[in-house]
Amino acid sequence: MNIQQYQNYQAFIFDMDGTLIDSMKQHQSAWEFALQLFNIPYTAEQMLAMSGMPTGLSVEKLLADAHITNVDVAAVVETKEQHYHQLVNNEVLATPLIEVFEYYLGKKPMAVGTGASQQQAQLLLAKLGIADKFKAIVGADLVAEHKPAPDTFLKCAELMQVPPQACLVFEDADAGVAAAQAAGMDVIDVRDLWPANYFVE
Repeated sequence: MNIQQYQNYQAFIFDMDGTLIDSMKQHQSAWEFALQLFNIPYTAEQMLAMSGMPTGLSVEKLLADAHITNVDVAAVVETKEQHYHQLVNNEVLATPLIEVFEYYLGKKPMAVGTGASQQQAQLLLAKLGIADKFKAIVGADLVAEHKPAPDTFLKCAELMQVPPQACLVFEDADAGVAAAQAAGMDVIDVRDLWPANYFVE
């Protein structure tokens, strides 16, 4: 990874899960646990397509696709998130992108823009010891429209006081890449930097 190639940008915005934090396996296990518990059918293709979306929206889409109307979305979300926290609390690992973060720390403002909740993002980044190093952390509950809408990344730029076009986004999901482009930002698809952790049934 040629870290210095990013030096012309004024600021960086990182997605969290699958981009800065290697947590996709825990997410996969938590999804499998919750969806099987509530008898909600799913395919690997569906899960991959929804990567980066808030959990509640993903559950709603799966239920709609399966024409299921008698399942409590909030209960599914709570089950998935609780199981995920149990798994991820054991160990939080950084992806290779942590090298970019460490190289530019103190040199350029950086933010996290994630589909996770603000509380969850703060918790996981704190476990890596880097939560207080970011100029901004923007969770899904801080914006009106989620990825692929640009709100998350525009909020990050606003809080960093950097023009959107001067920001570089790192993402691992189609929705996030689209959100960055909609925000007028350049984006690095980290799936091109290392093997993707795709959701497997």
